[in-house]
Amino acid sequence: MSTIEHKTTEKEIKEIWERLSKGEASISSAHKRIDSLEKLADSVNNLALSTSQIALETKALREDYLKADERIEGLEQKPVKRYETVITAILTALCGGVVGYLAALILK
Repeated sequence: MSTIEHKTTEKEIKEIWERLSKGEASISSAHKRIDSLEKLADSVNNLALSTSQIALETKALREDYLKADERIEGLEQKPVKRYETVITAILTALCGGVVGYLAALILK
């Protein structure tokens, strides 16, 4: 092997090593990015699970709210019904009194 050929071979080997080093650095960087993306995917998955759980809890709270609202409406209606009953009794008594008074006047 001549000196020229030997220098060319050394130069080629040096270039190959440089390219190999750059390739390894690029691969290492790609692995770091992949690891970062895996962590991000796990975080997104956990967020989706948490959101789903919150949605279920919100649905349960809404159902509880609707039940409580119905009970409150029932409680609010009780005094109205009592009031209507009292007014009906008073009007009946007044009408009965007026009719009785008129009947007494007519029969005298």
